[in-house]
Amino acid sequence: MDQDVIELTDGESDGEGGFDRRAILAPVVGRVVDALGGHEGDVYVMGDRVNGCLKDLKRLWRKDETDDERTVARLFWEMRVLPNDLVAILLQTAGKGLVEDKRAINCVDLMTAMTWPIDLAEELKELDEELDKGTDYTQLLESHLHYKAAILRPGVIQAMFGIMLPPLAKPAKERTERDGQIINVVLHLIRNLAFIKDLASNSHLSADQAEFSTLQSKFIRALSESHTLDLLLTIATNADFDPLFDGWNTLVLEIFYLCFRGVKPSSLAGDQAKVSVPRP
Repeated sequence: MDQDVIELTDGESDGEGGFDRRAILAPVVGRVVDALGGHEGDVYVMGDRVNGCLKDLKRLWRKDETDDERTVARLFWEMRVLPNDLVAILLQTAGKGLVEDKRAINCVDLMTAMTWPIDLAEELKELDEELDKGTDYTQLLESHLHYKAAILRPGVIQAMFGIMLPPLAKPAKERTERDGQIINVVLHLIRNLAFIKDLASNSHLSADQAEFSTLQSKFIRALSESHTLDLLLTIATNADFDPLFDGWNTLVLEIFYLCFRGVKPSSLAGDQAKVSVPRP
C-alpha cells in the first residue's frame, strides 16, 4: 500500500464541517487487508508485499490513539483481520528455523496491539459527552474473546513460542536489543490473552458462546503443551542469572496472576493428573 495513501487520512476529523473518519479509513484498511492475501480453498496464499502491508496496518492502528470511537479497531474486527489473516500468516512464517522472519514478528506485534486490555473506566471517562455519546465498547470487548479463541487454534501458541527461540538460543554476548524486543512483544501478547476473561458459564449460552466460557483453561493447557509455561517459570526463577530475563519479572508475575486468578492455591498444589484444571 502506498504510504501517501495512509498519510492522507491524517487530516480526517469528525463533527460539524469535518470529514467522516470511518468513510475515509474503511476503503484504505480494506485495500491493505486485501493485499495481505487470502484463502484459496483450504490454503492461505500470502500477497507479494505481506510485510509492508503488516506495517501499514500497524500505522493505521495508531490512528486510534486520537480516536475515542476506536474506528480502526472496529474496522479490523469487521474485516476479521486477526482470525482470517494474521493467524494464517503466523502459522506459515513463525519458527521455521533459526532465521528471524519479520512477517511473523510483525504479525505478533499487531496481534499484541489488537488484544491490548481495554480499560473501560478510563475509556468512558475520556469520552466527549456530545461527540461520543453513541460510543459503545461492547463490540470491542466481544472482539477480544474471538481473538483469544482464534489464537488458541492448534499450532498458534507453539508458533509464538517458536518466535522466541532464536533470541533465547543466542549466547548472552551475541544478543541485540532487538532480540529482547522480540521476546518482550510475545510475552505481552501472552499477558493480553491471560487478561481476557471468560464469559460466565450458564445454561442460556449458545453453542458458540459456550466456547467463550472455557477459553482460560484451554489457554493454560496450550501454554503447557507448547512448553511456554516452562519458559515463563524459567524467566521467573532466572536460576542462571541471565540478564535477558531481568526486565520481565513483573510482567511474568502478572501473567501468572491473570492465568490463575480466582483459583484456590490448594488446587494448584494438588496432583494435576488427578484434578482437572479449574476454570478461573
